[in-house]
Amino acid sequence: MTRTDFKHKLPVQMRFSDVDGFGHVNNGVYNEYYDLGRMYYLSEVLGWLPGDTSLDDQLVVVSTKTDFLGQIFLGQSIEVLTHIYALGNKSLKMVQWLVEKGSDQPLSTCESVMAGFRRSTGTSFVLPGEWRDAISGFEKCSF
Repeated sequence: MTRTDFKHKLPVQMRFSDVDGFGHVNNGVYNEYYDLGRMYYLSEVLGWLPGDTSLDDQLVVVSTKTDFLGQIFLGQSIEVLTHIYALGNKSLKMVQWLVEKGSDQPLSTCESVMAGFRRSTGTSFVLPGEWRDAISGFEKCSF
């Protein structure tokens, strides 16, 4: 996988509180950056924000795996790169990288699975065709 596989890029506004006593971003904060990337990806591609309580049908994270490959320091220009690479019946698979702006080398990677969740019934559901079409169009591929 290369940087060009990622169609969605989000600059991260780092906060002083993200940094620990060693001068680098705490590893728990990396996942907050990934959450921001997911949120803005879905907002741009599907037109709604995850957690919008006015929507009954949502996507929720059901699995994540994060690898830490390098340190991120206060003042670095960081981007979250996000790519959906698989659409199942009721779920999708997403890969994300944290990179220094313009770099091709990830400082961290995250793989996650998101599933359709209907708030009113507390059950999963088949991902709607319009979601599939929007994601396929954005990613410029068919699943």
